[in-house]
Formats: sequence, structure tokens, C-alpha cells
Amino acid sequence: MDFISNQTVQIKAMLAELGLQSVNDLFKQIPDNLKIAYPDTDDGLSEYEGLCLMEKLAAKNTFSHFENYMGAGAYEHHVPALVGAICSKSEFLTSYTPYQAEASQGMLQAIFEFQSMICALTGMDVANASVYDGASACAEAILMCLRLHKDKKKVLIAETLNPRYHAVIEQYLNAHEIEIILIPVNSVGKLEKAKFLSLMNDQVAAVLIQSPNYWGVMEECKEIFELAKEKQILSILCANPLAYGLFQSAAEQMADIAVGDCQPLGIALQFGGPYAGYIACKQDYVRQLPGRIVGETSDSEGKRGFILTLQAREQHIRREKATSNICTNQALSALASLVGTLWYGKNGIKALALTNFQRAAYLKNQLSDLDNVQVITTDTCFNEFVVQFKQPLEKVLNHFHHLAIQPGVILEKDYSSLKNCLLVAVTETKSQDQLDRYIQAVRTIG
Repeated sequence: MDFISNQTVQIKAMLAELGLQSVNDLFKQIPDNLKIAYPDTDDGLSEYEGLCLMEKLAAKNTFSHFENYMGAGAYEHHVPALVGAICSKSEFLTSYTPYQAEASQGMLQAIFEFQSMICALTGMDVANASVYDGASACAEAILMCLRLHKDKKKVLIAETLNPRYHAVIEQYLNAHEIEIILIPVNSVGKLEKAKFLSLMNDQVAAVLIQSPNYWGVMEECKEIFELAKEKQILSILCANPLAYGLFQSAAEQMADIAVGDCQPLGIALQFGGPYAGYIACKQDYVRQLPGRIVGETSDSEGKRGFILTLQAREQHIRREKATSNICTNQALSALASLVGTLWYGKNGIKALALTNFQRAAYLKNQLSDLDNVQVITTDTCFNEFVVQFKQPLEKVLNHFHHLAIQPGVILEKDYSSLKNCLLVAVTETKSQDQLDRYIQAVRTIG
């Protein structure tokens, strides 16, 4: 970011307003031995010389470029150039998380279109303006269910939920007397459906399933959610939104609330964030949605306009009635996901989802034919799958890194039973040549 320093005239005006004689008066509480002396007029470099020095120093930094097969909630997708062009416009960039006074018609329309996009993908009636990320979306959805079932104290969560999401849920529920019951996963990465069904009773407020789950496996949610409905248990489906381009929507799977992270829809990896989480639900539960909801209306002249229809934050309503302290939403990241989705369009999202599915399936099927690796997730997967190596994982990783390949996410950190296992993610960014190179790398592990 460029920096333009204050000149003497501005400095004197600010000091006069503060009632101070010099800039040093601002730092008089700091001991002199901790202060750095001001440079002389002729000391140091000019602005141009300084920039040249920084470029020279930066040129010394070198790094290896790795082909990336890591996923586990954040995926390497192509981000269309249009996303950066739109999001960098000052009217969007400077109001990246707008408060009410800053919510112009343009920003309100962008949020409204984002909500409409999420409803189209999930099949739900209403979506909010976004939350911080997929993890907080899961936690907020559970809080919604607990507000709707104040007398219930249990929540069922599939063990195949992203462990980071689970950690955030525990943090959210830490101050509540709520029992979180984890449903175990079987040997091929699917939840134990019979166990899930046996634990549904009148003390359970909600059931949360991720599909595709953390192992990349598509879960069979519909039967569980239908039974949950019979027992007056609310159903939450956490999903990679791109998967809806190929598989059934959350509504078609009988979910009451749909949540997830928008990162796959046009948001760059960005060293882990910021991203944007989405929450969508049936109309019956709209007043429990956290954050804000933008609606469409018309003015006295019949012109189309946008307004903040619902705001659930404590600064707008009685604190005891607030459902959230989310002041706004992840407007800029949500806009990026909206622009990315609009760029592909309805048919393009389907084609993109199919490409991801096919390329992951190609690598998975080819690896299953090799002797020194076993594919754990044999069921239908989307984007990623689990493989187990017969060699020690340290040796496997060294072999891949020598070939400039980042082969996947180590799973033993999250699942102690999965020794020598990697979660391998494949997106449209991987060509067949790259996938064949991965296969050859596995084949040549000594």
C-alpha cells in the first residue's frame, strides 16, 4: 500500500488541535533509552532508492513451486479474472464489511444477489448475507436449532465433519449445557447410519452431517433427515456448494438448514482466509437466522430498491432477543463468490462440478490399481479421497517433495486410526499430465 507522509503544515495543525508543542510529546511516556533517534535530513535513502533496495532484497527470496493436492476445506480452484476486477472497485473494496450507514444500494443489491445464489444452489427458501466462514456457519446453525428447541440438550454430529468446524462448534457451545454426541465413521469413510438412527430421541435438538464429508465421501443423508423430521429433530447439512452442481440440493435431501463455506466459488486460498460462510433455511426458521438479510422492494415511484429486511444483532433489537453479534457479513468475500458463480452460470457450475468429480475419480481409480497404496474411500467421492501408503509416510512425503508435489493432507493428526494416510484433493486446476505424474510418483516410491 502506498504511503504519503504528513507535511509540516498538517503536523502543526494536528498538534494545535491536541494542545501539544511537538510530535515527541505524544511519546513522552516512553523511556528515552527505548526511543530511536530521528534520522538526519541527509541520512538514509530517497523514496526511489528505498524501493530499489526493497526489490533487491526481495529478489533474494526463493521458493519451490509445488503442485498442490491439499484440500480439507480449502481448495485450489481457478478464480476468473473478473472476480478481482469487480472486487477491487473502490465502492466494494472500501465497504468490505459495511455497517448500516454504509450500506448503499449497490452493496445491498450485491448482498441480495448473493442470497439468491445460495438459495438457488441449496434449494432453500431464504439465505442470510453470509457469516465469517463454514465453521461459524455450522455453529450458528446449531444455535438456531437450540433456540427453536429450548427444552432439548443434545446435538448429534457426524464424526466425518471437518475437525476445524467441530472445534468451533465446541467453542460456541462451551457456555451452554449441551451434550455433543459424535457418530462414528466406518472403515470406508461413511458415518454409521444405524448408530445415528438409534440415538435419535426427544432430547436431540439437531443432527449435523457434512456431505461431501471430511474424507470426501458423499453421505446418504435423506433417510436420516426424514427420520429426524418424524422425531421433530432439525436437520443441518454442511456441504461444499460446488457439489450442488452435480448432486442433490440440501432441500432435495430434506435438510432444514444448509451451511458451508463459499471458498470453492471464486475465493482464492489467501493463506487460509478471509472466506465467507453461508446459511440458508426454510421460511419457517427465517427469524432465527443470524446476521442480516437484504430484501427487495420498490419505492413510491415504482423503482426497484433494496433494504435491510431483517437484522438480528443486539445493537438493533433488545439484547435478550438477539440471535447474533454478527454486525454485518463477509461482504467482499461473498461478492467474490457471487461473481465467480455468475461467471460460470447455471450450466457452467454443473460442468465445473463434473470436471472436479471426474478428475478426482480418475486419480482415485488409477491409484486403486497400484500395489503400494490402498484407496480407503471406495464409495462415491467429490473432489477428494483418502489413500493409505504401505511405506512410512515420512518417506512418502520426502519422495513427493523431491518431485515438487504436495501430495495431500496428513490425516493421522485428526484420526489416529488412519496411519500413513493422506487426504488427496483434485480440482479442475489439475491436467491429466499432472495426474499421471502423481500416479508415476506413487509407482516409483522406493
